[in-house]
Amino acid sequence: MKRAAFLLALCLYPTLLAAAPLGHGHATVHSVSGSSNWISRQGSVMVLDVGADGLVQGYFVNNAPGKGCRGIPYPLSGRMEGDAIAFQVLWRNGVADCMAETHWRGHLQPSRNGGLEIVAEWQRSSNVATVATHDEAHKSGVDLFTYQAMPRLPARTTP
Repeated sequence: MKRAAFLLALCLYPTLLAAAPLGHGHATVHSVSGSSNWISRQGSVMVLDVGADGLVQGYFVNNAPGKGCRGIPYPLSGRMEGDAIAFQVLWRNGVADCMAETHWRGHLQPSRNGGLEIVAEWQRSSNVATVATHDEAHKSGVDLFTYQAMPRLPARTTP
């Protein structure tokens, strides 16, 4: 029940995003400031809070099919400078310990539909000392996160 309430709160959290207008066939994306919600192609949810100093904090909820540590928010931390972003998730919180961490490095760019997306290479490593091969202990790939504009909640009116 607590997890469902937390995920609902994440979805309803108002967002702020600053982006430069598109022009002359070349778009310039300014860094994101404040809170923003992102969804990966695999359905994972990422909430970023970018401070004025470029420090990034937030949560990552893995929803990728066939992967472990699903449906639980894990703390995220990193840094954003201009359009470049780097962040990491240690897959450990008060609920679960998946004995792994993932690092992403990427950039913001305009999407084809006029929105924003983050394209980031990732590398996951296991925190468990095993006799596994290097390929099993370290995995890598590319993620695409799409910005999700959240409607503002209506102002409360008194009768």
